[in-house]
Amino acid sequence: MSRKFIKTSVFIAFSMLSIFRVNSGIMAGTNEGLTIGETVPNPEFLIQNQYEYDQIPSTKRLYDYKDGQNLLIAFMPDISTKNNYANVMTSAFDTYFAEGLAFKDPFVYDTPIYDLKVLVVTNNNGAEVKEYLSKMNIDFDMVSDINLDFANLFGITKWSSSAEGSFVYVVNKDNKITYASHDYTGEGEKLKSVQKELFSLLGINETATESFVNYRPLMPGDDARDFSFSYQNTDPYIHNPDILRDGKLSDYIGKKNVILAFYPAPFSVSCGMEVKRFDNFAAEEDFARSLTNNYGSGDDLEILMISVSNSSIIKKWKDEMGLKDIKLVSDNTGEISAMYSSYNPLGYNNRTLFLINKGGKVSYIDWNYVVDENDFAMVKEHLSNMN
Repeated sequence: MSRKFIKTSVFIAFSMLSIFRVNSGIMAGTNEGLTIGETVPNPEFLIQNQYEYDQIPSTKRLYDYKDGQNLLIAFMPDISTKNNYANVMTSAFDTYFAEGLAFKDPFVYDTPIYDLKVLVVTNNNGAEVKEYLSKMNIDFDMVSDINLDFANLFGITKWSSSAEGSFVYVVNKDNKITYASHDYTGEGEKLKSVQKELFSLLGINETATESFVNYRPLMPGDDARDFSFSYQNTDPYIHNPDILRDGKLSDYIGKKNVILAFYPAPFSVSCGMEVKRFDNFAAEEDFARSLTNNYGSGDDLEILMISVSNSSIIKKWKDEMGLKDIKLVSDNTGEISAMYSSYNPLGYNNRTLFLINKGGKVSYIDWNYVVDENDFAMVKEHLSNMN
């Protein structure tokens, strides 16, 4: 049985399980957690944020804290280095929702004001929370819940490990839960699902649309579908590096092979691993030597990494990741992703990968690209065969 067949079967099963988990909130471990439709409790707690660094944390009840607004609240087992997704998850919530980059157009510097509060509750002591807020430069509030007094009221009885999945809830103005995930570990798919729910509650129209032409999935040997795109420049030596550049896929015909890599979302664990791996792939000296020996020249390959995210989010992510040699494409409308059958109606891209040869033909497709060395090796092998 081929690896490709196994991957496809596993992908279908995993997709069905993921949809069930996102919508129903499967419990993690012994924790049951509150579910969609339930009313949240009204506990009293101490608030900490980076703007009250030298002050005593203020006390609030949850309903007073919400003050009739919508709420994104997350319960985390740990924010230390023992939790390998903590920094990515809090950075995502800060960037997308507290800072508000998910809610505004690129290069619009006045952040719109929405009826939304963001609160993270963690099983760390107050001193650790204070240090974390300062280190991460976070704009949202946090709560030290060392005895799980707050968490218990949400059905979270204990944490089995520091790396256990977080409980993430979206709560509407009427204090009802409208989104629940009981095993959130920094996935881009779940991040975009939270965004989709908040857009709905806040009355924001999704930029990405599902009303595209129903494209037939491409096959190896087909002509690649041409598209125009804007991308976040990653060359630090270019003039005005923050200005978006424009391009067309057809610009590369006769000149370069192209990798089109579609991924769910910036500020997520696997997506960060993927873009960093491809950026290193394009930059490493041994990669340049292998191009000279096997593929032609170091200018023969272009890597376009595409997500349904706006360029403001992509720019911040690019800067934080230190990316230099790939092009990060903002497909905020989802049109490019739909052309390549990679757009998921839940509001993100499935992780797919296409190799386009210099003649403009699709040479290789991975409909379920896995961020590991096996799938990466398959990409490199097909690049070699293309030449």
